[in-house]
Amino acid sequence: MTRLAKILVVCCLAAQLALSSLAAELLSSFEEAAARGDVLEKAPKTKDYFSKTLMPYFGKKYATVLQFCFANVSNPDNSPFSLVAAIGADGRTVRIYNDHATNISHCMNNSLSGEIFPAPPVAPYYFHIAMKFADDPAPKSDVSESAPPLVLESNKYSYTFGVPKGWEFNFDKANDAGVRLLYFPKGGNFNDSNSIVYVNEDDDLCKATCAGMLGGTISKTIEESRSDSPMLQVAKADSIPLKGGGTATVRILSGWRDPRQAKEALAFIEHQETIVLVVLTVKSVKTWEQDYAAFQEIVANHKFFNCDSPGLAASCQ
Repeated sequence: MTRLAKILVVCCLAAQLALSSLAAELLSSFEEAAARGDVLEKAPKTKDYFSKTLMPYFGKKYATVLQFCFANVSNPDNSPFSLVAAIGADGRTVRIYNDHATNISHCMNNSLSGEIFPAPPVAPYYFHIAMKFADDPAPKSDVSESAPPLVLESNKYSYTFGVPKGWEFNFDKANDAGVRLLYFPKGGNFNDSNSIVYVNEDDDLCKATCAGMLGGTISKTIEESRSDSPMLQVAKADSIPLKGGGTATVRILSGWRDPRQAKEALAFIEHQETIVLVVLTVKSVKTWEQDYAAFQEIVANHKFFNCDSPGLAASCQ
């Protein structure tokens, strides 16, 4: 089974399970969710969870997330906003409710959608978050349309990529597919779009560090791909310079057995902590040039942060 086929199977199964178990439980509006969250803050069974577990966790981690958002979002809008994260029994965020959207709330949503909080005593637990900032709001005309995605590996590292014009990303659908981040052209989706870009990590060969493991990881990835498609053709492409420093090593793959994979571009980005893999997959090569240009933009705007990165608002160690 090819890499893409495995992702498709996981996507379908996860989506069916999520819909069947949660649809009947969750409240339907922000107002209802916020009111429930306010009650849970003071309820005898949940007040210690809110004050002693949830808030310390959120305060430490999301101080860093907010610092990232204000540093990386173009013309950040610092007007107040409120949101509610519905937390499942296992601590995973199962839905986010917003009173209104700003580019900073959008950036926070990207992180919250993949969050795993400490498991709550009741589920779903509605975590009501009200954000206010000291400075005056930025003019609405200066607010950017889309904040960059932020992938978080708690207390280890985080990273981001660019968002090409005409493309969008989705963390919920990425989780369903078993990958870290998923892009597709606006108005499309994972199953129907001709082109998708997804992000994963590969540290199978790493021990104390991933430094120096790039060559072995590329060889392993290609060998695994050829086991599914013996006629696979592999070509080297120009490396992509990264905005955060360094370069991404690129391979172009064609000749897949699976007809949904007419052609692929793989970008490998080596870090000490992990090796990030960015994959462009197309069903038809008719739009390859513009798809590859979008892929290059996504990869080129990669930035990586770890616990030693300067300027973090809160230590992750």
